[in-house]
Amino acid sequence: MDTIEQTLAVATEHHRAGRTTEAERLYREVLAASPGHPDALHLLGVVALQGGRPAEAVDLIGQAVAGDPTSPLLQANLGHALHATGQARDAALCFARALTLLTNEGEGWGNVSALTGLIRRYDDETRRAAAAEVDAAYAMGDVMRRHSLLFLLDGDIAHYAALTDAVLEDPMRFTVPSIHYAFWGMAMQLFQGAARRGDSGAFQSGNFTDYYRLMVDETALRFHLRRRMKRATPRGEVKRIALITNQMLGAGHQPTADAFDFARRLQDEFGREVVIINPNAMAITGENGFVPEYTYNITEEYEGEQVIAAFGARVRMMSFPQKRFDEEKVNAIVDYVDGFDPDVIVAFGGSNVVADLFSGARPVICLPTSSGLPLSMARLVLGYGEADTTQGWPADMAERFRPFSFGWTLPPAGPERSRADFGLPDAGPDGGPLFLVVGNRLDQEAGPEFLALADSLLDRLPEARIAVAGGVESLPQRIAALRNADRVHTLGDVDDVRALHRLATAYLNPRRQGGGGSAAFALADGVPVVTVAAGDVAAVAGPAFTVSDDDAYLERAAALASDPAFRDRQSAEARARFAEAGDRRTSVERLLAYALEAQTA
Repeated sequence: MDTIEQTLAVATEHHRAGRTTEAERLYREVLAASPGHPDALHLLGVVALQGGRPAEAVDLIGQAVAGDPTSPLLQANLGHALHATGQARDAALCFARALTLLTNEGEGWGNVSALTGLIRRYDDETRRAAAAEVDAAYAMGDVMRRHSLLFLLDGDIAHYAALTDAVLEDPMRFTVPSIHYAFWGMAMQLFQGAARRGDSGAFQSGNFTDYYRLMVDETALRFHLRRRMKRATPRGEVKRIALITNQMLGAGHQPTADAFDFARRLQDEFGREVVIINPNAMAITGENGFVPEYTYNITEEYEGEQVIAAFGARVRMMSFPQKRFDEEKVNAIVDYVDGFDPDVIVAFGGSNVVADLFSGARPVICLPTSSGLPLSMARLVLGYGEADTTQGWPADMAERFRPFSFGWTLPPAGPERSRADFGLPDAGPDGGPLFLVVGNRLDQEAGPEFLALADSLLDRLPEARIAVAGGVESLPQRIAALRNADRVHTLGDVDDVRALHRLATAYLNPRRQGGGGSAAFALADGVPVVTVAAGDVAAVAGPAFTVSDDDAYLERAAALASDPAFRDRQSAEARARFAEAGDRRTSVERLLAYALEAQTA
């Protein structure tokens, strides 16, 4: 070879093609000619790591980093080598240095999110050390990225408090779409339970509530909505209802099914004129550097005014699929709502920005689709479950609260099916205990703690299996690392979950905010729920199905599997609970009464 660079180029070609023996020989040839060559040291270390020699990789890549400490790639690969040798803290600090270098260069979401994901595998102390490393070396002035990144690393709510304070102190530093994007990014992280330090409840009822109100006010001000909106006079009647949801996504999306169900009942059973407004107002495109990148889906065919049909019913809908949150789109929504001239607006789901823009001009009722504090400027804010309280809420929201139960409409039940129909093997004459985990966000919600709990349950019950229903991407790889991975089955989206219920011993709920719909359907089919006393599932299931901690969780699940009489009692209680809390017709009737109260307030 004529030059070191040529030799290195040939070596890397061998490496990419999987010919690592030849690549290693040539990397060593480069080092013989140029001792300390950082690229050759680095790539030779990568070969060692790939060949199962992590200690050697640490030595080689460490020498490369000493020669070039400014390379994010070298830092990241040193982190991988350190991780493989069990040096978690040192690995996390290397990933943090790589992350800082990328971020200070203005790197986009992909590699930044990947590196934060690597750090989030570790314990809280290690994550805090990595966050401190990033914080100390962060050189950009982007407050959105800095504090969202630090929160993602260590889960300290203080970072979100700092971010919201920056916006509250000087909102004109930020565009409306940027404020909006950061709001949805924080909201989703909080919904998924990512906070690990600090009082997230106090944050949501304080800083975050103030941020939300400022966001609505700034949108109305900068988009000139106050002078554009028609102010409705009190009417003392409820004939026309605009149900404004954050997004309608079609089949398989439970909030979409619920919004449609409320609308068709108001229309067909109670004779009101109803239109669903689908603004697609959640974050659809990235508007600032907030991490992790957060964008929601839209359904392209939902465009303009149309009639949507399901379960023998038809409901009018106006949909705005434009992938932006800007003045043109919001003005178009305002003009359509004013043209319909509703007597009442139902803000379907908490944090319904578009509905709250009308709060000063028309009566608005917030109908939350989740338990907890719904951020809303509506005249009346309804509960999610009958036992909801306003403890910890801001005083003005507590005054607007009204008790309510969200209610449920069961999906149709198909014919009997066997475990084999779902791809589940039988074990013994009755198939053994079968536990269900159901959800649309299980990649995020079924975290390491829940998987460890599931593994412990399967250790205890050698004949048991767990079936995971719902679309997942990363979860199967994490399940594969479990001791009992062969008894945990990911089924993907299930076309008849009620047929699956009829095969199940119990429904297992991860620690999460959502999941209320799937738990309600399980109860209706007599499937006992096992959950800690927090989030939507606990609100739907009630105290008979909640436990205090992980030990009690395991005891309850094991008892349901081993004690048929107890399981039968819990099954009867499940059906009774659904009959008590699941009657959606009663919920719609109460909604109309509250609508009249809001109209005449």
